[in-house]
Amino acid sequence: MNIGSRRKSLRRAAPIGSGAAAESSSAKLDPSTFTQPSSDLQNDLPNVSLSKLTRSDFRPEDYLKETLRSVDEGGIRQFRNTLEESRRVASKNLQKNVYKNYESFVFISKEISSMERDMQMLRELLQSINQIGDHLMDEDEQSILDADEPAVPGAGRVLGRRRTMRMSMANQNDMFKEQLAKVWRAIRDAQKFVPFAPNRHVVGDVRNISELSPSTLQLRQRVDIVVFSDMLLLAVRKKRANHAQIALVADRSFVLSDVTVTDVSDLSRSGHLVKIVNRAETFLFGFKDADSKNELLMLIGHARAGIFGSDMQAMPPLPGARGNVPSAQPPKQNKSHQASASPGDDEAEGIPGELKQRVDEIMDSLDIHIARREFTNAVTLVQRVKSVLGEVRKAPASASRAVEAHTTELARLVLADLLIPCAPRKQVAGNIALLHKLGWDKEAKDAFLVSRSATIKNRTRQLKLEGNTRLYIRELAIVYFRLIRNTCEWYSEFFTDSTMISALIAWVRQEMAGYAVIFRRHVFHEMQKFQVIASCLNHTLAEVDILGHAGLDLKFMLDQEFFPDLTSCIRGYESRSFALLTKIASEDPLSVASKISTANNENAARIFGPQIPIIASVSKLDEVLTEFGNELRHIVRDSLYGQVVASVLAIIEGVLKQFLTILRKGDNTYAREFALLVSTQAVVSWVIPRAAAHLDKIFGRTVTDIHNLEQRLEAFPTSLQDVFCQKHSVSAAKATFDFVTADFDRTGEVSDAMTPSPQMEQLLRRLGEMARELDQWPPLSKRNILSGIIDCLFVQMISHRNWETSAGEKRKFSHYGVHCLVLDVHFLLRICGSLVTKSTNNMANRVCEKALRSYFTANSGSSGNVKQMMNKSWYDARVLETMQRLGFAFPDFGKGFEHRSQQSFESNGSASTDPKPPKVPQLPPNDS
Repeated sequence: MNIGSRRKSLRRAAPIGSGAAAESSSAKLDPSTFTQPSSDLQNDLPNVSLSKLTRSDFRPEDYLKETLRSVDEGGIRQFRNTLEESRRVASKNLQKNVYKNYESFVFISKEISSMERDMQMLRELLQSINQIGDHLMDEDEQSILDADEPAVPGAGRVLGRRRTMRMSMANQNDMFKEQLAKVWRAIRDAQKFVPFAPNRHVVGDVRNISELSPSTLQLRQRVDIVVFSDMLLLAVRKKRANHAQIALVADRSFVLSDVTVTDVSDLSRSGHLVKIVNRAETFLFGFKDADSKNELLMLIGHARAGIFGSDMQAMPPLPGARGNVPSAQPPKQNKSHQASASPGDDEAEGIPGELKQRVDEIMDSLDIHIARREFTNAVTLVQRVKSVLGEVRKAPASASRAVEAHTTELARLVLADLLIPCAPRKQVAGNIALLHKLGWDKEAKDAFLVSRSATIKNRTRQLKLEGNTRLYIRELAIVYFRLIRNTCEWYSEFFTDSTMISALIAWVRQEMAGYAVIFRRHVFHEMQKFQVIASCLNHTLAEVDILGHAGLDLKFMLDQEFFPDLTSCIRGYESRSFALLTKIASEDPLSVASKISTANNENAARIFGPQIPIIASVSKLDEVLTEFGNELRHIVRDSLYGQVVASVLAIIEGVLKQFLTILRKGDNTYAREFALLVSTQAVVSWVIPRAAAHLDKIFGRTVTDIHNLEQRLEAFPTSLQDVFCQKHSVSAAKATFDFVTADFDRTGEVSDAMTPSPQMEQLLRRLGEMARELDQWPPLSKRNILSGIIDCLFVQMISHRNWETSAGEKRKFSHYGVHCLVLDVHFLLRICGSLVTKSTNNMANRVCEKALRSYFTANSGSSGNVKQMMNKSWYDARVLETMQRLGFAFPDFGKGFEHRSQQSFESNGSASTDPKPPKVPQLPPNDS
């Protein structure tokens, strides 16, 4: 292909779709992609000029002469390479535009097909208008002749007779209306198919006829046929609810002039068959006996001949009338009969008598060949009679209409044969050739494609589904795509007109959609495994590759059809997996189900040690993600990357949210909740990296979204530990040392015999139990958890709402109550030791200072009521006495693990190995 033809192809492809301007500009050659000569030869070697190549008056010879006038052989070779590179670029751009605008191309093809049908309908309507115009001309001539009649003697008697005729015609129209009304009442929905029309009346009816399938001769339904003067009505016999009466329901109707009725001689069916062909539809009816069949044929013949309900016959000539002026002319008389009335009339119309006799002989032979279904001879006769009429300078309209009527009838019979599915290639080729000779190429194209669709449907129904979905889809793909390939080969051979290729593309698109519907019903809707889905897709792609070798690439169509179904399957698998994991998590006893070795995982070994203890939910999560990846391996492709990543993220995040809900709302032991915290860390540090590595192998590249999830959820276990600390700080405070409900306004004597409250001792015992349980879970940070609980305790104590009563008044502190609070706080800080952070120590000081300020504020009115506060040494002595009295009941459980999680602990504030007691304010002056 040269550059000029390529330019024309690009110009033809540009207007496709809505964005014609943008696409036409993209179809032009890009100068930056052309091969440019080196800098030292750029002045000597010619370049490809786009402005000259895209001109409308481009001439290759002149362009080459002008460009290569003084160029040596090397320059010519370089110029040729540049042209070839330009052609390749243009080819790629053209291919991109075709792929980009394929949907618009198919849509325009459908619109063109619809316009063709509309034009055919318009042609028929124009022909009907011409016939109406001929009738109007006949009536005008009739009225002119009637206007001259009063001058003739005896005209009064003629006018009276005409009045009688008009009266009888009015009575006849009333009778016709009554007939139609009876039919409408007897047959439901009959008025929709046979509306009122002038002179439309009932000729007769035949009842209890069997409608058969033309291809299999199987019974479809029982019908009654009502013959009208210009139509046929088919009424289906249906039983009512009580199964006792038969109801007639109108099914379809045919215009009598558009149908062909044939008596079919079939010995296997006793010869009582009649075939009715309406355009491209074929209907076959069976009768009980020959009388019923003959009755229907007789009624149709009478309706066509106009025997029943025909117009009044011509009146005899008037006495004394002019010989050359007839008294009356029949209002509706067959013009073909008028044309053949006498040789003199034919010669007047422009056709000689001997030629007319020859035409009549051809027409008679044509009727015989059509009746015998000898279509080849019939088409030859049609061409001969048209050539005979073409020799006449002005052929009569009646003869042309007769030839056209015979041609239409013959073409419909050939179309009926062409519509038969599973016909051999030789028969199909012969029928299409006959229709081409008759000028029915469009109808032949439509009938051929319809018959091929019926062939695919019949072959598909012959396939047996015996529980093996893979085998069924394999056979289905063979049937569909090989028949599509054969159809494309036959189509290009039978129809050489390039304007008809759009219909083939639209048909291929339609059949691909039909295949996708069957595939979707048997594969996707049945919730098959991904391995089965992949096997079925591979069988389909194998057959599509065969079409690609034949020049028809349909892979992009398959991707468009099956992409929503594949994503839906992945989402369904995600939903089922998440439901299973949710059920397992809700029923999980939160005990260690297994331990995973960390020999090959340095990061996990640094966090968990030699083994990772996990609960059943985490083990099942890892199993589900592994199985999910193994299933995805069969259908993996780049287009599904986003959906796969989204599903994996949804499953992992859903399980972690479930863990958070269990921790917040569940009432479990320390061991179970510690197992849950460790398993959460295992999900982040072990499950997610395993899933990411598995997906990396499946996609053949790094799945960055899953790797980033590990970094994004790195702080989630710490957040879960914070939830644990908040939960147990509240429960521990309510069960032991409840600052909210404690009475610090009580009176008592401050002496050396005071000791920390029993409630504070219970709180520390509880923290000791938790510390001993934490020793069994090395992956957890003992320091962070205990420090977090102590910190949450002081956060509750420092809260502003806890320093007011239920009535909104400020809480009161007595001198004895203040010393009890400060002694309990001092005792707590001393026992916890290095677990006390700077922030905790500051909050403890604020609690004590706030209590002291409340006491001083309440007793600031009289200095005699304010008592001296004890100093630091007094509080230290009371704490040491208590610790000596209790012995080893309260060891310093804050010691011995300062090295563990030191970095994360220091983020909240550096630890104090020797925490200072809360500062005790001195007695303020009296004027304060």
